Amino acid sequence: MTNHKILIDCGTHLGMGCSQMISKFDIDHTWEIFGFEANPHVLDAYVKNIKSEKYYMFNDKNITLENKAVWINNDGIQFSLRGITKHHYDTCYGDDWKNDLATMVGEYNGIDVDKSLEIPWDGGSCITQLKDKIQDTAERDLLYKWHENIEVESLDLSQWILDNFDVDDFIVLKMDIEGAEYEVLPKMVKDGSIAYINHAFIEWHDWVMPEYQSRTLSLLSDLRDANVTLGGWG
Repeated sequence: MTNHKILIDCGTHLGMGCSQMISKFDIDHTWEIFGFEANPHVLDAYVKNIKSEKYYMFNDKNITLENKAVWINNDGIQFSLRGITKHHYDTCYGDDWKNDLATMVGEYNGIDVDKSLEIPWDGGSCITQLKDKIQDTAERDLLYKWHENIEVESLDLSQWILDNFDVDDFIVLKMDIEGAEYEVLPKMVKDGSIAYINHAFIEWHDWVMPEYQSRTLSLLSDLRDANVTLGGWG
């Protein structure tokens, strides 16, 4: 039996994370890449990035993308959209971030800059029930603005892994889901799906959700106990 090689990208944004994983693991057409992104504006732009063929790393890859929030059930959930302000654009965006994999700001996507700033494409869009846990500084309040709440489909990541893969598969998990990791990962530990993961690259959001700082340490211990090789993200 041939073991599968799989990349699971949770919180794809515009594709920068996937592109870096492709480079790091020398991912080719034999891999299966699954990406989940709850923000429909972002996912649409990511699809355009892939179809544009401007980014060679996406060419000839087996990529499946879904507009879903990674979560602990499949019931659907409220999702709060967030974007950047003009102040953020004027003061924070250096040349390293000015490409289609990192930004939807107009001059790089054929959209008027002011118009593009009306699109909630960056800044920590999150599952609505987690929004009140964010403790932003006054400085960050100048950089980001909340938009509307929307209803999105959700994915029970743990059950999906158990249903679709084998423990002998080689699975890389990249996760940037704005605080939802503190619900999703404990379920993976409890269900045993964490044992399917070989490498994990996780952005921990305890820096804006300080009540989760001790939980980060506990989850890191759980992941190491499960023999998951850890890498940083974000």
